[in-house]
Amino acid sequence: MDEPLQAGLARFISRCDYSKIAEKFVDDAKLRVLDWIGCAVAGGGYPQTRMARQLMSVAGWNPQAFALGMPFDVPARSAAFINGIAGHVCELDDGHRTAIGHPGSVTVPVAFALGQAQDSTGKDFLKAVILGYDVFTRLGRTVNPTHYRCWHTTGTVGTFAAAAAASSLLKLTPDEVNNALGLAATVNGGLVESFGSHAKALNIAEACQNGIDAALLAKMGFTGSHSAIMGPKGFIAATCTDPNPENLENPSEETLVSDTAFFKKYSSCGHTNSPLDGLCALMKAHPEIKPEAVEKITVRTYRVAVDITSKLKAATEDEAKFSLPYCFAAQLMFGSVGLKQFAESIRKSPEVLALAKLVKVVEDPEATAAFPKRQATVEITLKDGTTFVEKRLGSSDDADLALVENKFESAVAMMDKDVLKEIEQIVLHLEDYPNILPLVAQLKTLKFKD
Repeated sequence: MDEPLQAGLARFISRCDYSKIAEKFVDDAKLRVLDWIGCAVAGGGYPQTRMARQLMSVAGWNPQAFALGMPFDVPARSAAFINGIAGHVCELDDGHRTAIGHPGSVTVPVAFALGQAQDSTGKDFLKAVILGYDVFTRLGRTVNPTHYRCWHTTGTVGTFAAAAAASSLLKLTPDEVNNALGLAATVNGGLVESFGSHAKALNIAEACQNGIDAALLAKMGFTGSHSAIMGPKGFIAATCTDPNPENLENPSEETLVSDTAFFKKYSSCGHTNSPLDGLCALMKAHPEIKPEAVEKITVRTYRVAVDITSKLKAATEDEAKFSLPYCFAAQLMFGSVGLKQFAESIRKSPEVLALAKLVKVVEDPEATAAFPKRQATVEITLKDGTTFVEKRLGSSDDADLALVENKFESAVAMMDKDVLKEIEQIVLHLEDYPNILPLVAQLKTLKFKD
């Protein structure tokens, strides 16, 4: 028997009409795609992505889709696996505060891979991206914040988002989409305990691949439980203690929430954002805050951020991106927390590490009670006794075309300028293209070391 909320979600994914989607959601989706490409190009040379390419190069192949850095096309599921890692590994990909995860990293790689395999139009590609974001946001808000105590939302909820995007591009019927959602429910996974290791990016790769598999199997007639999301032994019951199922009600072109994710400014864990916003505000307002003048820094924030980011860790880039003391030291020393600040020479710098040791991160019960809203209080004491305090209720999530373009151009500095501009123009006019092959052709010019 069909469970009503899951069935409603399946009907919407199957029957969504591009012509009924408001222009603001289409424009937002284009920015998401451009942002993801920048993240993926920046992450294309990381060890995790190199190893994923090596794995897929020996796994057998049917040429369907392009994966960053691969010399030949691979199956769509393999391309999504590789590109999923590439788009997430440098921690620059967009995120969602209340759904607590990264919708772009599990939606765009899937749309990109299957869009090639299905020879999809630009409009169908964008619709799939929008649906992936929408499903991620709805279901992430349903299970969080309690889901995030152990489960990595991008891996778990991300599998449903990937299945939604894949189902849209495969043009599945409502019943087939319902089966795909049921299959996604039983194969998803990913643990917060993996943060700081290569396994975090694997959560994303598996979500992309499993979402495609769920949709492809459903198209073949493979069935999944039609109550796998809301049932008494289903996904929600198994992974959270305080669900908010109203977020799954009445999905439609008129109630889309696909544009509610944020664009990252820092190349670090999203839980560092509010504290870093506070630090940046203090540094801008008080030029006397210099590394050599700092006596101590106290950051008061919510419990999840304390648990995940409070320790000074800098042995690897992955660890440093989940270390608020290190990120604070980088911002103080270099005025930025970008990719360059996680180079080994900087992570091992005695000056940077000494500064990081001055940062103490403690729980603020008020901030914990407000979570998943993000807030932090930053208190800086200088050696002359002067103290500065900044409280941030939320994070700087505003984004426009100029911001995303600047971030994109910075992330893909390795790219030929003409290619860069051509990619931007294609993405910003994707709805006019009969397929996404012109975009693929530009990305195939990129080379990465293996």
